[in-house]
Amino acid sequence: MHEAFLYHPDKGLKTVLSTEEMQQALNDQSSTLWIDMDEIDDADVDLLTNVFNLHPLTVEDLILPNARPKVEKFKDYIFLVMFSIEPRDKANGSKIKTIELDCCLGKNFLITVRTAPVNSFSATKERVKKQSPIIMNGADFLLYSIIDSVVDSYFPVIDSFDNLVDEMSDELFKDPTQNTLKKIYHLKNEIMLLRRTIGPQADVAALITKGDFEYITPQNAIYFRNIYDNLVRLNDIVGTSRDIITGAMEAYVSVVSNRLNEIMKTLTVIATIMMPLTLIASIYGMNFKYMPELSSPYGYPSVIAFMIALSVVMLHYFKRKKWL
Repeated sequence: MHEAFLYHPDKGLKTVLSTEEMQQALNDQSSTLWIDMDEIDDADVDLLTNVFNLHPLTVEDLILPNARPKVEKFKDYIFLVMFSIEPRDKANGSKIKTIELDCCLGKNFLITVRTAPVNSFSATKERVKKQSPIIMNGADFLLYSIIDSVVDSYFPVIDSFDNLVDEMSDELFKDPTQNTLKKIYHLKNEIMLLRRTIGPQADVAALITKGDFEYITPQNAIYFRNIYDNLVRLNDIVGTSRDIITGAMEAYVSVVSNRLNEIMKTLTVIATIMMPLTLIASIYGMNFKYMPELSSPYGYPSVIAFMIALSVVMLHYFKRKKWL
């Protein structure tokens, strides 16, 4: 299933195209053809193979998922793999998801293939339907506009992620629980996903800005530097969040250990105070007939008073030693 957009300086924009019209557009260097595909079917494969003459390896990459962003040069086009970062539904455990975006850029055509709907594409299509300059300036500028829109959509996702990191940090130093640890691990997994997605894309954008691809004109290649700068900035933000999360894991272990030490110290003090009291009580609990103080009317209160005094002295000693 695909959508087609054909722009010609004299004829304007056309969105309903036959296979013959696409073939004619490819031979007309003054026109710009954009084919956007979602959920490739057999008819789309035939179109890619017979009309656009894409290499079988490219068609295979368009059908099967790719693990990393990349850019490859072919005879009549360049093949580019990028990723969109989209927020997930709140019901899902993960906060973000990545959607693969494959692009084939030729001299006067652009093919985009998505594995799922991408929010930023809707706005781009509306601009194209209004005959925005993004399609008038050539296929390479259209590619820039699409990728730039996708990268711009990263920022609210990253900002939301930063807010979650800040909330987790506040919770960590107020009242950390097992739920806090789960949040740290979830954030750690997502930060790894962001690093694996944004970092390689910055490398791909850097390759494009070097001007080694003939289907990206020098006057439009400079625009891709803006994409590279944004990706580098996003990668720095994600790197800072990764450092915070790494420190948060260490801080959580430290906070839990300190709390455990405080509990153990309190229990140790109680046990230490009870030891002599238990000794005294056990001595006077022995069933011997002749023992000191057994026949004295003041024996019981005297022992109790001595035990209380001993406890007070021990507490005072512990405080002087700063053990409490």
